[in-house]
Amino acid sequence: MEKSLVVFDKFVRSEATKKTYLHYFNAFLKWAQKNVEKLVTADGLLQLKNEKLQEIVEDYLMYLRKRLSPNSLPAIIASLELFFSMNDRNLNFKKIRRMVPTATKKSGHGAWSTIDIQKMFQNTVSRRDRAFVHLLASTGCRIGALEELKIKHLSSMSDNCKSVLFYEGSNEEYFGFLTPEANKAVDEYLDERRKDGEYIDQDSPIFRSAYQIGIQKTKAMSTASAKMIALRLAKSVVRNKQGRRYSVMSAHGFRKRFSTLLKSADNANQALCEKLVGHRGIFHLDGSYLTPSKDQLFIEFKKHISNLTIDDSERLRIKNKNLEKKNSAIEEKSKEIAKLKKQFETDHIIVNELAKLMIKAGFPLENLDDTPYEIDENLKIPPEYLPEPVVYDKTLVMDDKQNFRNISEKRLYQNF
Repeated sequence: MEKSLVVFDKFVRSEATKKTYLHYFNAFLKWAQKNVEKLVTADGLLQLKNEKLQEIVEDYLMYLRKRLSPNSLPAIIASLELFFSMNDRNLNFKKIRRMVPTATKKSGHGAWSTIDIQKMFQNTVSRRDRAFVHLLASTGCRIGALEELKIKHLSSMSDNCKSVLFYEGSNEEYFGFLTPEANKAVDEYLDERRKDGEYIDQDSPIFRSAYQIGIQKTKAMSTASAKMIALRLAKSVVRNKQGRRYSVMSAHGFRKRFSTLLKSADNANQALCEKLVGHRGIFHLDGSYLTPSKDQLFIEFKKHISNLTIDDSERLRIKNKNLEKKNSAIEEKSKEIAKLKKQFETDHIIVNELAKLMIKAGFPLENLDDTPYEIDENLKIPPEYLPEPVVYDKTLVMDDKQNFRNISEKRLYQNF
């Protein structure tokens, strides 16, 4: 690789951006070889004076204006600016940006509906495709994140769900989650690979490239392949075309569906929903000060499992299960209330009977407002609280009778 491209390559942060920028620069270099000098190279461009380079870049931009949407030009300019600035050539990119026409309204704002995804499933029997769609629909992740996913990034959660760690070790790291049906689809795909002879460990990719036999060397499915799968599945759904784009983007439509369903729910925590999409948050400082745990994010995710579920029968099963849990909780609360009510009635009887004894013994009782305490004569001791009858021996003398009466009253109140 030429020295200038090595420097260019070194200062691009992510692999996805690196591929995109190299693609844009190579297209520029190809145009320069055709319109400036046939044998010009990346290093050769840097031998030209700044004035000549400025003219070449401006001519290239005028060429692109006739062929591309204004919305596509900023990324191309950014790739050229990075190349020249990293190689110490300071061109007037402020002027170049002013040459870009006003951006037009972008198409592709739509999201896949649940019915659309069901149609995709009707047109594929591949377990990899089904797992692929389920993971995108359940997590709303960017399609470029799939290539880096490995088995070690999956962790079991409650309710037959799994967590997925995206962009491990980077500033963009965040957790997503698989619904029960998505978890099942991924497990079925991995089981198929094991049956085909593949040895799967923690470092194995979640999605591997196409293979003839399972034992051949495993290679992660590339982002380009993932985009082709999404494009192929999108053909099974009718989409409106607006200019050169469709109303729903083949891959990003899953992410927009995920975000829309979460944020449209009445009980949604908007800040946590932003975290589940992989954004920093609602406010500027949420990236630094809002740091929910995986369990907190999962609690928020569970609110939306029913809406995210694709299969109608599975969604109905989840709703029935949630309804049963709700009814069970109501029943438990009702039992607890009845228990507390009975305990209150028992305590009231005890206090009333104790007050009778104290007044009878000559102790005056008063309420908190200093008014005389009134005995509730209508309050009777329930039969279940009364002691068993005691046979009285008539041969006892009077003193013994009085002692017997005291003992009987003591036994009565010991039963409360």
